[in-house]
Amino acid sequence: MHEHRRRRLQTLIADHYGGDRKTFCDAAEMSESRLAQLLSSSYRDGQSFGEKAARVLESKLGLADLYFDLLAAGESAVQYASQRLAAADVRIAGSIAISQVSLKLTPGSTRLKSTAVSPTLCDWRFPPEWFEERQLSADKLMAISVTDASMAPVLKVGDVVVVNTADTGILDNAVYLVNCHGEAVIKRMALDFGRWYLTSDNTSRKQYQRQEFDEKKDAVIGRVILMASEQL
Repeated sequence: MHEHRRRRLQTLIADHYGGDRKTFCDAAEMSESRLAQLLSSSYRDGQSFGEKAARVLESKLGLADLYFDLLAAGESAVQYASQRLAAADVRIAGSIAISQVSLKLTPGSTRLKSTAVSPTLCDWRFPPEWFEERQLSADKLMAISVTDASMAPVLKVGDVVVVNTADTGILDNAVYLVNCHGEAVIKRMALDFGRWYLTSDNTSRKQYQRQEFDEKKDAVIGRVILMASEQL
């Protein structure tokens, strides 16, 4: 593998840097003496271009993962694909998942019972910094499926939305998951003459009429912040 990486590096320098080692070293933030070590078949018995050195160089040059290991002698395309998947698994391992659930509600209560759903439309995973940047807490987020056409064309049956249960403060024109008489519904909140109403985006007014939000019988579960759809 060390010899294969050296050949890949030599080809990279020839094809992308005109064979100019100094230009390559400037791009890689590497001394020419260090490059000579990587290319040497005798330095450290030819074992100088190891796994760590290859990954660091790939990162500095913006190359694909495992670039220097690509299709090594005697290595099949299937083996290479397996290596790429393994590298992807490492990235996924550091991410945080948002579970998709189905809900069982009690009228007028924000307390709920949830059951994990599988299979799902998509795998909601984000790195920790994604949550930090948006000031979100992963344990306060859940994904649920859209079950009716009341919010069409924005949300269609079968779409999936992510709900932030930590955000229950009502804002005009924002979309929320609401416990409406014991049923989980997705509605747009509208303020009209000091009263809150549950409204639908669907223009079929006969089927989806707006109704006043009843604080005694209804409860906001959380605000809808993301959606996924296969229907474009």
